[in-house]
Amino acid sequence: MPASDRDGLLLAGLDGSNPLGFLAAVGTLRIVSDASARICMGWKRTPSGWRPVFTGCTGDPLEFCAAIRDSLQRLPANIFDIGKEWKNGKEHNKFPFSPETLARELRRWQRESSCADRRDVDFLAGLGTELYPDKKKGEFQDTSFRMVRSGDSNRQGMLFYAKALRERIDVDRIKRTLFHVWDYRDQGGYSLRWDPIEDQRYALRWRDPGKSGPADGPGTMAVANVLAVEALRCFPIVTIGKRAHTTAFRRGQKQQEFVWPIWTSMVAIDTVRSMLALRSLLEAPLPRSSLLARGVVDVYRAERVRPNQYYFNFAPAQPIA
Repeated sequence: MPASDRDGLLLAGLDGSNPLGFLAAVGTLRIVSDASARICMGWKRTPSGWRPVFTGCTGDPLEFCAAIRDSLQRLPANIFDIGKEWKNGKEHNKFPFSPETLARELRRWQRESSCADRRDVDFLAGLGTELYPDKKKGEFQDTSFRMVRSGDSNRQGMLFYAKALRERIDVDRIKRTLFHVWDYRDQGGYSLRWDPIEDQRYALRWRDPGKSGPADGPGTMAVANVLAVEALRCFPIVTIGKRAHTTAFRRGQKQQEFVWPIWTSMVAIDTVRSMLALRSLLEAPLPRSSLLARGVVDVYRAERVRPNQYYFNFAPAQPIA
């Protein structure tokens, strides 16, 4: 790997110790790398914590934000509709859905993809596997990043949420997300529950969350969720035995935990994909010398907790000693 370069564009809004902040950084790199393979990312320790640095791109924050907006607007949204169906005149977009539908879509996107454009087939590989489906529910085994219900009261699931969030993209929101301390001003939309601050337990709130307004608690960062969705392209699902495993997740006796690296070398997206899948990140104790040789200087973990029967959340992240 090349030596660390600290003269790039610092994205001061993305906290590497926050699961959503880390995923948003990887998603940002994934998006801008579609336009230029020369763009690299590393992490810089600042007084506020680990923040991503980008090189090989414009150094102007507004130009950078506008480029991301334009790239997102060019990305097709039909990938979010692959499980959509109509029943009794109402739209259903539950996730996960039937393994047969996923297998059909995988074959179709595989035929239509190429080395130069494989966004959708990589995205599908990050959603789940059609192998060894859940016979009781009739659904495929999906990603551990799904924290929301398979279908809410309006019969919508994670992919519907991701598509709805895309509609809230603008340069101002992108700039607030990438370059400023998060203000959680976005209200009345969806979130994917990847930010630990969204674990708002009913028993610990002074008012019913379903009836709360903007003044009763934090909103969300819509753009951070949108960027993080694109990071799923770097976390494919693999089967071990008959169980699906999401890249970078470690299974415990009762819960799973998301484990991710922090690196100071400036690397491109293909190297990032490889680092996320390092088996050594999941070993205990961590092989520090081996990881340092790869430029990995810190490793975080966040437990996937279930506060109720409907949702999951990430617990606050902890560095692995």
